[in-house]
Amino acid sequence: MFKHSMIIVFLVFLVHPEIQSQELKFGKVTKIELEEKTYPKDSSANAAYLYRYRNSYYEYNSHVGLELITEIQERIKIYNKDGFKYATKIINLYKSGNTDVEISGLKGYSYALIDGEIVETKLDKSSIFKSEYSKNVNQVKLTMPNLKEGSVVEYKYRLKSPFIQSISEFRFQEEIPIRKVEASMRIFDYFKFNQRHKGFLNIKPVTTSVLNNTLNVNAVRTEFNLNDIPALKEEPFVTNIDNYRSAVKFEIESLEIPGSTFKNFSKSWDDVVKSIYNSSSFGAELKKKKYFEDELDVELATISDQRKRLDIVLNFVRKKVKWNEYMGVGCDEGVKVAYKEKLGNSGDINLMIVAMLKYAGIKAYPVLISTRDNGIPLFPTIQGFNYVIASAKINDKEYLIDGTDPYSTVNILPLRALNWWGRMVSDSGSSTMVELAPKKKSVDLSMLNVTLNDDGSIEGNYKQRYTQYNAMLFRKAYNHSTEDTFLEELEKENDDIEISNYEIKYNEDLLKPIVQSYDIFKEDVVDQVDGKLYFSPLFYKSVSENPFKSEEREFPVEFGYPWEDKLVIKIKIPEGYQVESIPETTMIALPEQMGNFKYNISEQQGSLVVNSEISLNVSLVPAQEYQFLKEFYNLLVQKQSEKVVLSKITKNGIEDSAAGSR
Repeated sequence: MFKHSMIIVFLVFLVHPEIQSQELKFGKVTKIELEEKTYPKDSSANAAYLYRYRNSYYEYNSHVGLELITEIQERIKIYNKDGFKYATKIINLYKSGNTDVEISGLKGYSYALIDGEIVETKLDKSSIFKSEYSKNVNQVKLTMPNLKEGSVVEYKYRLKSPFIQSISEFRFQEEIPIRKVEASMRIFDYFKFNQRHKGFLNIKPVTTSVLNNTLNVNAVRTEFNLNDIPALKEEPFVTNIDNYRSAVKFEIESLEIPGSTFKNFSKSWDDVVKSIYNSSSFGAELKKKKYFEDELDVELATISDQRKRLDIVLNFVRKKVKWNEYMGVGCDEGVKVAYKEKLGNSGDINLMIVAMLKYAGIKAYPVLISTRDNGIPLFPTIQGFNYVIASAKINDKEYLIDGTDPYSTVNILPLRALNWWGRMVSDSGSSTMVELAPKKKSVDLSMLNVTLNDDGSIEGNYKQRYTQYNAMLFRKAYNHSTEDTFLEELEKENDDIEISNYEIKYNEDLLKPIVQSYDIFKEDVVDQVDGKLYFSPLFYKSVSENPFKSEEREFPVEFGYPWEDKLVIKIKIPEGYQVESIPETTMIALPEQMGNFKYNISEQQGSLVVNSEISLNVSLVPAQEYQFLKEFYNLLVQKQSEKVVLSKITKNGIEDSAAGSR
C-alpha cells in the first residue's frame, strides 16, 4: 500500500481508465439467443457462456492509495434443467486483517421468451447472499431468478482490491463452452511483470502501449479475444481439472518509478518459505514444547527405537487433538491452545507432530504443500501453499506424516495431500523439494471359491486383503456408515450379489492390512444352451467397461498411487461336466514398465483356477502415453469378457475313455 507518498501524488494523474466499448452490451439480449435450442458446436452442452467480458486495471483512491479494479460481465444460455446450476455465481472476496476486496455495481437479469416476447426478471437483493467462507475469504453468492429451459441470464459487477500485486487468473475455459471472450489487462510501465500461460488453447494476446495524453506516460495493455472455446470436460483419473484449464496469470515482479521509489514483489520459493517460517503462527510454534513434555515422556519412557517412537508420537497426537477440518500452513489459535482444547487446524496438528518428533530425538521438519483442491502453483507465492504435513528422517529413510486423518499412517497421506510435490522447511528456514507421490504399491488381493448350481446361480466364499492406500480408503468407507448400509453398497457395487456371514479383521489396527470375508450368492450367472454351460470365469469381478473413452487426452492420467489388483478364483466343475474351452493365457504390458495385465486359467483336480492380475507401477501416466493405456484397457476388458464352456460328459465318452485306458 502506498499512502501519503510521492507515488500517490504522481499516480493520481496517471490512472484514468479508458471506457472500452463492448460488442454485446449489457441488457441487450436478442430473440435469436433465447430461441437457440442447443449449442451449435456442442449439442451435449447443458449451458454455454454466450459472452464473457473482463477488464482489469489500476486506479488511484485518495483515501487508500493504489487499487486494482476488475470489471466483469457474463451472459449465459441455459438449454435445459441440467444447466440451471450455471445460473448460480459465487464470487470470492479475499481479505487480510481489516483490508479486503470490495464488490459494487452488482446487477443481474434473467430473460425468457414468453408468447414471442422477451420477459426480463431483475436480480433481487433477496437472491444475493453474503457470508464468511474462511478466515481469509468472504463470499457473495447470487442465484438468478425465474429460470426456465431456454433462459438467458446476465450479470455484471466491479471488484476493488487493495492487493495490487495479486491479479486473479484470467480463465478462458470452463466446464461449458464459451462463444466469445473479451478480456484486457492494463499495467503501468512502472510495473515489471510476467505472463504465465497454462492449458492447451492457443492463446495469442495482443499487446499495445497506451498513452496517457495528460502526462505522456505509457501503460501496457494486453488484450485477449477468443471465440468458440470448447468445454473443459471432466475425464476419469484427474485430481484437479483446474490444473489443465486454459488460463493466463499475470505476475507482478516490481514497481519502480525513477527517482522516486522501488518496491519488489517477486519471490523465489525460498523467499516464500522463509516468509511463512518467520510468521508467528509457524516457526515460533515449532519451538514450544513445555505443554506436552510430561505426558509424552510417559508414552516414550520404555521405547528407544526411533521408528517405533515415530508411530507413538503420531498416535499420541491423534488421540489428543482432533482436526477441525480447517486447512492452513500455520496455526490458527496456536499449538498450546489446540492441545488444551483438543481441537485444531492442520497447522496446529502437524506442527505439533514436528515439535514432538524433535523432542523424541528424531530429525523432523514441516513440509509445505498445496492440496489437490488448491491446484499446482505456477510460480512462487504464499497463496501457492495452503497446507502443511510433517516429515521425519530415520536411518537415511524419509517418512511423511499427517495427523489430521484418523486412518492415515506413516507414508500414507490423505488423498488431498497427494499433489505432486511439497517443500521441506529446514531449521534455518531454507527449503528443498519433496516428492509426494507414493512409491509402494497398494495391493488388493482377492480369493473367491465358488460352486456352480444347476439353476445357473453361484455360491461360495470371498476373502479380500487391502494394503496401503486401499486399506485407508476402505476404513473410511466402512467406519463412516453403519455396517448394514456399507453392505448394501457393497452388494450394489458387485452387481447385486447377496452377502452373508460378513467378517472384518484389523479395522482398528492401522498398521495391518484390512481383511474382509463373506459368503456370496448370485443368480443367473451361468447360461445353459444345448446341454453346455457358458459363463465368465471372473463372474461379477471382471472389468466390464473401459474407463478411457475419449479419442484423445491432453492431460495426464492421475491414479494417485501405484496399485495392484490380484484375483484368484477357484471354480468347482459340476459333476458330469468337462471343460470344452477356456480363454487363452494372456500377458499385456504398457511401455516403460508402467504396468501389465496377466491372465491365466487352468484345470486342476476337478476345478478351474483363474488368476487375473492388473498392475500399475506408476501413479501418473503422461498424456503422450494415453493411447497405449486406452488400448491396454480395451484388451483387458475384451479378455475378461471371454467365456468358459463346459459340456456334459456322455456315456459313450466315459466308455470310450475307459476303453482307451485299457
